[in-house]
Amino acid sequence: MSETPYTVLTGKIKTYFDKFQQAGVPQKVDAGWLKSIGCWAGGNDNYIITVLKFIGFIDSSNAPTELWKSYKDPTKARTALAKGIREGYKELFDTYPDANRKDKDTLYAFFSAKTGKAKRTVDLMASTFTGLCQLADFEAEGYKGEQKKTLDEIEEKGRKKLQMMPQMPEGFAVNMNIQITLPITEDAKVYENIFKALREQLFKPE
Repeated sequence: MSETPYTVLTGKIKTYFDKFQQAGVPQKVDAGWLKSIGCWAGGNDNYIITVLKFIGFIDSSNAPTELWKSYKDPTKARTALAKGIREGYKELFDTYPDANRKDKDTLYAFFSAKTGKAKRTVDLMASTFTGLCQLADFEAEGYKGEQKKTLDEIEEKGRKKLQMMPQMPEGFAVNMNIQITLPITEDAKVYENIFKALREQLFKPE
């Protein structure tokens, strides 16, 4: 975390990522490529390259990773970015699981303590992180793993209950009620995915 990157052009973060999604996948992300997609106005644009490497969008040779390719898909872009942010800023998320929701003062205190950099640099670290988070969907990104875990637990509990029940005479039926706490979100696809997964788990053929 002491090497936390940042961009001095924090107001340009959305422009960068919009261009990345619109352009083809390059062999290498460098100044020449940034110029070719209209994302180069001077040396300060180089900062975004270190940020991309930090969140796993490019590798050590500046070649786009699978995460970059996932970001190219509009349906996966925001969750792909959230995954990269969570992995790059792992220490921050270990400290604050909801780091993407924290205010600037909290982020400043964390980055300042971990890096020991000057105030302006720490401000840029916090602003870079916030700018990235504004383009990401952490609810959907974090939900997928929790969804599978929750459904597996439901299935296992249901199986155990059935095993513990005494044999019922013919003609009797056993009803099971399953209660699920739904996440609060305005994204209707989250709910669609929940019920789709439930159908697959509860009504899949043996």
